[in-house]
Amino acid sequence: MPPEPDAGGRGMQAVPLLLLVAGHIVVDASQNILPVLLPVAKVTFGLSFTQVGLVAALLSLTSSLTQPVFGWLADRWRSDWLLPASVAWTALCMGTTGVVPSYPSLLLAVALAGLGTAAYHPKASVGVAEASGIRKGAAMSLFSAGGNLGFAIGPVLGAFLLTRFAASGTLGLLLPGALLSAALLAVRFPRVAPPRSHRGDRGGGERVPVRGLALLCLAVSLRSWTYQATITFLPFLLMNGRQPAAPPSVALFLYLFTGALGGLLGGNLSDRWGRRSILLGTLSLYAPLMLAFQVTDGAPALLLLALSGAALLGSFSVAVVYAQELLPTRMGLASGLTLGFAFGAGGIGAGV
Repeated sequence: MPPEPDAGGRGMQAVPLLLLVAGHIVVDASQNILPVLLPVAKVTFGLSFTQVGLVAALLSLTSSLTQPVFGWLADRWRSDWLLPASVAWTALCMGTTGVVPSYPSLLLAVALAGLGTAAYHPKASVGVAEASGIRKGAAMSLFSAGGNLGFAIGPVLGAFLLTRFAASGTLGLLLPGALLSAALLAVRFPRVAPPRSHRGDRGGGERVPVRGLALLCLAVSLRSWTYQATITFLPFLLMNGRQPAAPPSVALFLYLFTGALGGLLGGNLSDRWGRRSILLGTLSLYAPLMLAFQVTDGAPALLLLALSGAALLGSFSVAVVYAQELLPTRMGLASGLTLGFAFGAGGIGAGV
């Protein structure tokens, strides 16, 4: 549908924002059924662990490293159709992963699903910025929380579908995908004109702050590297002679949960105190908190772990908004870099 006029002076637009959050939940939940599907695929196709790992790696690469491309495309063309199309595409491709006839077709379905995910995130992030009014940090933190919720729902939903309906249960993803796509087609998204000093620069005249953007992407990559490494090796650390106040699984849940809360808090605070202050402040707190956790036992260790999770992810949504403000006429590219390429690079680094 045609865009609404400039929404720059309006407050937060609740309906478009909530639909974008719901779409984020559906896209990330659809993507994250893969961990519970892979054991089924391993038995069905007689796969080695290397082949199983290739499926997961392919989804990670296509869903992250291609996001800057889709962000660039979103900047060049309004393409509101991309939001409902990417939700439907991701649900369709992941929905077929349980009924594909061969390993190569599984790889193809997963790769195509990753492209749908990559298309949704930068475009939706621009939509969040346009629907947020002056509370961009708060809105982006809510959008990020939707993704966290979707990732948490994915394995549970996948296990339910596979247990109840066998491998063909993945087709159940088609229903939420279709419903959200229809809703996104029906809504009119507000459109914000670029700042006055940047108008007319969309054709390429805008000066790109390369140094600032590169430093931001580096910070996001290192944060992602640290996050992935921590959730991978935290259980081993807790089982290696430590005296934790809770089982490793509970400690890991606490770390992830407080990270999500920290993201919500950081986004809201950045609207008051500035993006750069929250970004630098939260990342600076992480190292001393984690170091203190490693030399502490019992309940104090759990408290330090919780605070370190909140500090590390307190800048998650802030970084996206900061990048959009660095590139106000190329917000899709800015979102794609911070949500996709930088995150993917950090994830690969954690594996190394």
